[in-house]
Amino acid sequence: MRILYAALLFMMMLVGAPAALAAPQISVGLVTGQFTAELASETDFTAQTVVNGSVRKEFLFKAGSYYFNAANGSVNADGQEFGNVVLRIKADGVNPVKVNKKTYRGNIEVMLAPDRKNLIVRNVLPVDEYLYSVVGRTVPVYFPDEAIKAQAVAMRSYALWLAENNNYYYDVRAGEKDYVYSGTDMEKHDINKLIDSTRGEVVLYGGRPAMALYTESSGGYTEDSADVYGEVFPKPYLKSVKDYDSDAPDYKWERSFDAQNISSGLLRGGYDIGQIESIRLSPEKPGASDRTDTGRVISVGFAGSKGNIVVPAAVVRELFSLPSTLFEIEVTRPIPKQLDVPIENYYGMEIGRKEIEIELKDKEKSENGIAGSIKLISSVDGEKVIFKGRGSGSGLGLSLWGARQLANDEGNTPGYYKNILRYYYRKYSCNKNLLKSVEKKCK
Repeated sequence: MRILYAALLFMMMLVGAPAALAAPQISVGLVTGQFTAELASETDFTAQTVVNGSVRKEFLFKAGSYYFNAANGSVNADGQEFGNVVLRIKADGVNPVKVNKKTYRGNIEVMLAPDRKNLIVRNVLPVDEYLYSVVGRTVPVYFPDEAIKAQAVAMRSYALWLAENNNYYYDVRAGEKDYVYSGTDMEKHDINKLIDSTRGEVVLYGGRPAMALYTESSGGYTEDSADVYGEVFPKPYLKSVKDYDSDAPDYKWERSFDAQNISSGLLRGGYDIGQIESIRLSPEKPGASDRTDTGRVISVGFAGSKGNIVVPAAVVRELFSLPSTLFEIEVTRPIPKQLDVPIENYYGMEIGRKEIEIELKDKEKSENGIAGSIKLISSVDGEKVIFKGRGSGSGLGLSLWGARQLANDEGNTPGYYKNILRYYYRKYSCNKNLLKSVEKKCK
């Protein structure tokens, strides 16, 4: 299925891109807010003190392991105090310096955090070498080439957007809040070559790198940024589109908890409602006030012995490790296998009891709730609170598994990754050139 659009909200930066976008350097926060960090190398390495961008002194470190720390308002290592400086450690390419036993390309910089009591350790390297790790970790190597290239362009664009919009001492973070970055450990040679083939290509909006988010799978439809960020942070190129992610591992998922799990999970998040008594969530249908237009949950109501609360869906997702915020909630209770029936005599007096076997089709019964929105919880043995959902991730932007299906449907035609990008990052408008095989509602 080929996707063509005449009216696009973004451009692709292709061959001949300005140098600023062709091969920019970015900095990745490896260590933040920690007192110490281990740096090691199998060969000698040098470290430069940098003040206001100028190199002041150079120091030689013999091969081995060193613990850098923050103390007395100074970056310290090997019994030396270097002062309130940036300590730039140059990689040799063959035997790079490791940080906390992980190997990274590019240079390593050690500096004091703003509180001057902890360290910031950042990795400075070309953005494409950063992509080697994050794309390699994100995309299975067996995915079609065009899907991998689309992912690479999206992640490059988002990384550069972060670099322009972050106010930290680094452009992106190595943890899950941005992209999980593990250095060379996650690199895959075949994926590196595909990243190189898209060098310099960036999704732009207003002439600048776009916030080109991605999701692993959307559960059928991607999300509109206005429903996630509100009108204060609109992204007109992040609109809801039909997705083709039905082969994704988490296209459908379930997570089961008992009443105590729910209460304790809320308590971990700072919500003390005592013993859980009910949960309020509208069924997935148009017009529900606690859901977006695509059905994703905005908030969930919880009632307990100590009071009632409304929790944002993103927080619920984090507290209970849910793949996405596109879910329903169901409460089930075990059905007894036997009934204990009293035996009475002629005068209505109980003279004994008898257990009668029950023929069951289902081992559990579902509590559909009051008007389909309030799920009552009794905390009986065997009761389960089940989250039944679809998709994995925020649902915003390019869908990893949707891109895979689109590339496969088009025969992995070289260059088709640009059409995939146009599909997921675009103006929400009707286009008569769209083939019938790709469904889309026009508004």
